[in-house]
Amino acid sequence: MQHIYLIRHGQASFGAENYDKLSDLGKRQAGVIGEYFARQEIVIDRIIHGQMSRQQETAEIIARNAGFNKNLILHKGANEFDSENLIKYYLPKLANQSKKLNDIIHSDENWWASGDNFELFFRALVNMWQADQNCPFEPWDDFKKRCLNCLTDIAQMKEPSTKKHGATLLATSGGLISVIIQSILASENETFNYRAFMDMNLSINNTSISEVVWQKNQSIGNETMLKNRNRLMSFNNITPLLLAKTPELITRK
Repeated sequence: MQHIYLIRHGQASFGAENYDKLSDLGKRQAGVIGEYFARQEIVIDRIIHGQMSRQQETAEIIARNAGFNKNLILHKGANEFDSENLIKYYLPKLANQSKKLNDIIHSDENWWASGDNFELFFRALVNMWQADQNCPFEPWDDFKKRCLNCLTDIAQMKEPSTKKHGATLLATSGGLISVIIQSILASENETFNYRAFMDMNLSINNTSISEVVWQKNQSIGNETMLKNRNRLMSFNNITPLLLAKTPELITRK
C-alpha cells in the first residue's frame, strides 16, 4: 500500500506576462505545506514534480521546509494541460460563436479580470478542447491518459529499502488532480463526466492536498480479493493553510 499526496502548486503569477512562476504568496503557501509535513512527522520517500516552473518551485519549497534532503524527481506526466495554446487557439473561435462573449473580449476590461467571466470563458474553452478531435496540440484524450499513466507510474515505483515506508508527494496542477480523482470515483461502466471535471478543477485550492492510496493485488489462496486500484482518502484538504490563520493563503489561482 502506497500513500500518494497530490498537491496543487502554490499561487502562480496570474495576470502577469509569465504565469508559470510562483507569486510571493504562492511561495508562502508552499512553505506552510512543507512545515505541516515536518510537524506531522510524515515520513516522505520521494517528492515528484512536473516540468512547469510553478510545480518545481512548489516541490522545492515543500522539500526544504519539510527537511527532505533527497533529490527531487521530475515526471513529465505531471504537467498541466496546455492552457496557453488552449486560449490562443480556441478564444477566437469562441468569440465567433457568441456575441456576448465577443463583446466581453473586446471590452475595456480583460475577460479574465472578473472571476465570473473567467469561469464562463474557461469552461467554454475547455469544452471546445474536449470535443475537438483535431486539436493541433495535446488532445483531451491524450491528456487524460497521460494523467492516469502518471499516477500508475508513481504507484508502481520501487519502494525504498528502509523498513519504514513513507509517502510520495506529487507537486502538480488542478487538471491532473481532477482527472485522477474523478476516475477513482467513477464506476467501471460510467463515462467521464466533463462538467464534473471542470467543477472539480475550479474548486481546487492552491497547495491543497488530496490523498490517494494505491493498493496492490491481494489474494487468499488462488482467489484475488482486491485488484490493483486507487482509493481516495481525502480531497482538496487545506487544513495546513487554515491552521496558519492567515486568510490570504486561501486562493485558487
